[in-house]
Amino acid sequence: MSSVTLTIATDSLLSLPSGASYSDRSGQASVKVSRKAATATDPEYIYIYATCDSLQLQCERYERYIRNLHKDYGEQLNGMVTRLAEARQEVQEVKEKSPNGIGTALKWYLAGLVSGIIGTIIIFIKLKK
Repeated sequence: MSSVTLTIATDSLLSLPSGASYSDRSGQASVKVSRKAATATDPEYIYIYATCDSLQLQCERYERYIRNLHKDYGEQLNGMVTRLAEARQEVQEVKEKSPNGIGTALKWYLAGLVSGIIGTIIIFIKLKK
C-alpha cells in the first residue's frame, strides 16, 4: 500500500505564486497542491490533486474491458431488445384479439339449445305422420 502525506504551513500556501505548486510522491501515490489567486469575480481556490498509479491503471483496464464488451455484445443486445419488443407487441395483439371465454361459451350453449329444440320439433313432426 502506498500513501503520501504533504504538510504545508498556511502562510506558505497563501504566499504561493499563481501557477506554482507543492507536490510529493511515495511509491505509486502522489499528491499536488496549488493555489489559484482571487479575481474580481472568483474567490481564491486551493486545488489538491492526488493519484495512485495502480488504481489509475486498474480503472483504465476496466474501461477498456467495458468498451470491448459494448463492442462485442452491443449489437447482439440491441438485436435481442428489438426482438423482445416485437414479441411483446405480438403478445399484446393476441391478447386484444382473443375472444371473451364466457361470451363464447354462452354462444355455443345457446346454439346447442336452439338446435336441440329444432331437432325435437322435427322429430315430433316426423313421428306424427
